[in-house]
Amino acid sequence: MSLKAFHTLFIVISFLFATYFGGWCFSQYSSGESQWMLLATLGSFSVASALGIYLVWFLKRYKHIGFLSLAFFLLSYSSNLLACSVCLGDPNSPMVKSVNSGVLFLLAVVGGVLVGFASLFLFWRKKEIQKMQLLAT
Repeated sequence: MSLKAFHTLFIVISFLFATYFGGWCFSQYSSGESQWMLLATLGSFSVASALGIYLVWFLKRYKHIGFLSLAFFLLSYSSNLLACSVCLGDPNSPMVKSVNSGVLFLLAVVGGVLVGFASLFLFWRKKEIQKMQLLAT
């Protein structure tokens, strides 16, 4: 797959995700959720519009390279990419609770690693300041 094909496919998938997320946020807002869902809807549709404009610009700029049949072929089978039963099932089922626990655990691990790196960098900074103070005296 060429770089242009990958880039176009990535833009199309991002456009579809942003559009779907905007539709989902609007359905949540329509069912009585908070005002933040309306803001998320507007933001998501704005991002989808920007991605669409960028896609048209990108395809016009690189029109001499043809490959779109692969992207449209992959998108034609998008009905097979429906959400799993965890997303569409009972929110109180044990499977959904375990997936949520797994996500929280992974967030905790990633957060712990990031805190570790931040403390390492702060330690290095502190040592460098001490070293500079010793050299200045």
